[in-house]
Amino acid sequence: MDTANSNNGDRAAYWQAVVDEQKNSGLSIPRFCTERGVVLSQFYYWRRRLVPAEGSLRELGAGQSPAFVELELDRQGAAGAHLPLEIRLDLGAGCTLSIRRG
Repeated sequence: MDTANSNNGDRAAYWQAVVDEQKNSGLSIPRFCTERGVVLSQFYYWRRRLVPAEGSLRELGAGQSPAFVELELDRQGAAGAHLPLEIRLDLGAGCTLSIRRG
């Protein structure tokens, strides 16, 4: 067994318990950390790693799928010809996915 991965798993399990305890404590994060002797910056670091950001796909429960909105586009010009259609997704880090039709 890889001890580095085991240590990471142990730390993650420990911090998950701390984050859960704070959430259920009813205390503000700074007060919780002060009372428990937890370093505030470490708490925020681990909470960010362990708790998905609001609105992220990781928040979805089992069997759920992200909500999509159906768009109806009028792609016909005056002459009735189909206009080209392009969808572009910015994937970050300078990477863009483009899908074109027409």
